[in-house]
Amino acid sequence: MSVNISQNYSQFYMGSEPLKSYGSENNGLIKKKDTLAKYEFNTVDAKGNKVMDKMTREEALRAMNEISAGYGDNVLVMFSGDGLQALADSIHEQHTKGVWNLTEEQKAAREKRDAEFQKEIVHLENTHRIFIPNVQTNKQFYDSLENADEKVVSAANGIIRNYIMPHQVGDMSEKERTDQIAFGLEQARYLAENYLDKEHGADFLSAMETIAKYGLNGAVDKDGKVTYDIEMGYVVGSKLFADQTRTREYLKQQAPDLYREIEELNQNIINNKGGWGSKFIELHKRAEKVLNAPGNTGKSFYEAQQERYDAWKEKIDNTSLPETFHGLSYTDMSSFLESMNGQSSLSYSWMEDQMARLMKWLES
Repeated sequence: MSVNISQNYSQFYMGSEPLKSYGSENNGLIKKKDTLAKYEFNTVDAKGNKVMDKMTREEALRAMNEISAGYGDNVLVMFSGDGLQALADSIHEQHTKGVWNLTEEQKAAREKRDAEFQKEIVHLENTHRIFIPNVQTNKQFYDSLENADEKVVSAANGIIRNYIMPHQVGDMSEKERTDQIAFGLEQARYLAENYLDKEHGADFLSAMETIAKYGLNGAVDKDGKVTYDIEMGYVVGSKLFADQTRTREYLKQQAPDLYREIEELNQNIINNKGGWGSKFIELHKRAEKVLNAPGNTGKSFYEAQQERYDAWKEKIDNTSLPETFHGLSYTDMSSFLESMNGQSSLSYSWMEDQMARLMKWLES
């Protein structure tokens, strides 16, 4: 795969993966592709911080063309994210304008062609796996889905992104936001009942309930933007905290000379100029002494971080999950939707649209 992507777009790159079957070798509508490269242009990051403004139609087209030009014919490049909304709106508008004056026969032919084409394309929603900010929860979540079809993983990501931990809720009331989180949890239970075995389903629901507690503790500002205070916790299988940003900031304040030496060594390692060996071990030992020594507050860095994490975890553990829905049926989507009707502040039409969305995720 030949890649020559401008550095300006590297922050939006979400990785690539092999494609088992896409397109045709000879004279097909779509040329054979063996690799999928993913780019997501979101206006906010995983914590709700603004990354970019929504692009204009022209900006979006230019970015897509420049990125696509850097890959060979064997690569399918996928674009997603709310930053491309202007382009999506434009495409929808042009599609609508192009349909109204067609004859019934032309409309039928177009619908048939579109249906055939839909079989070949990869849907843009939930095209990359989100990272749950707490590493322990993130591991439990994805471990529970290890044997699941990728469509189920996509649906689970969509439930979190759209209902449990959205970054924008508009003018939604707190009651509606809580009910939406409860709705997302019920969709998760539907997945567990119908797509996962008993053991993985239990682990999946446990992870989703924890994620729901993160969502319930989200802070909403006057513009409807939601931010989430989630501790990264420990590195899996280690007593070290995963959030190295705080460690670096502490060393920068307490031991600036040591911090500078460590940064220089790290840069050498990145640039393949050496850095491993005795010097690395020496700096690591010096850093550990600083991190374990009493600081300005009389507590070591590790002690302060432990207290911070324990207080946060206690708050999460004491968060009660909403008891919005009762007596639901998970046998099929129709009965599932009907059993939720009238039990929340969410309208039936809204829930109907979201269930259709879930079905699309599971069938795409």
